[in-house]
Amino acid sequence: MLLALAVLLLLFLVLLLLLLVVRVYTRKPAPTIPPEPPPIPPGPPPGRGEIPNQFDPPGLAKTLSLRLAGTPANGSRATPSAGDAMGPVIWVDHGDEVLVHLESMEVQMLDGIILVSVDLESDQTGRTPLIVPIAFGKSDDGAGLLGVTDEYPRGNGVLAARWGAVLQDAVWVSLLGLAKDHAMQSGQAPRAISITAGKLVLQPGRPLEASPS
Repeated sequence: MLLALAVLLLLFLVLLLLLLVVRVYTRKPAPTIPPEPPPIPPGPPPGRGEIPNQFDPPGLAKTLSLRLAGTPANGSRATPSAGDAMGPVIWVDHGDEVLVHLESMEVQMLDGIILVSVDLESDQTGRTPLIVPIAFGKSDDGAGLLGVTDEYPRGNGVLAARWGAVLQDAVWVSLLGLAKDHAMQSGQAPRAISITAGKLVLQPGRPLEASPS
């Protein structure tokens, strides 16, 4: 009787061992996790693709609207492309906020003068346009990167008093940045911004060098 029980126990152990061996050899390998693809490099900053040397009013308005979007409050890098449709953005300055309707931007070009109009909106004033006029010198008078504007933009006095200087600086810095980026495409330096035949013309050239006395 004891011998029979021992034989049954042995057979059970052998069967259990065989089942374990079969399970080990028939186990499917763990799926291989593919490596993560490399991160996609960020696109070019706003308005910094292939920059032409001339802009008509609609083209310049679209380019400036991309550059006037500003820096996001979370510190991220905004990279809209030339095909993006810009909408309203909020500018924040010393705790004050204003809604800038970039989609409303319009540009007019007169003889040596550019007019940039964009709608601003605040709780106190509602939505109303401010117009920034900038007069350029002639491209051959040595002052091609100088511009003259009024003390305040034209439009609502309350908006102009609070946000006029901010808007003027933003428009002027955007124009200078556009001229710089255009010149860097050919390894040159910006030399002049002018209005010719109803178009804004960017003129690059060799960097200016001081001559020894």
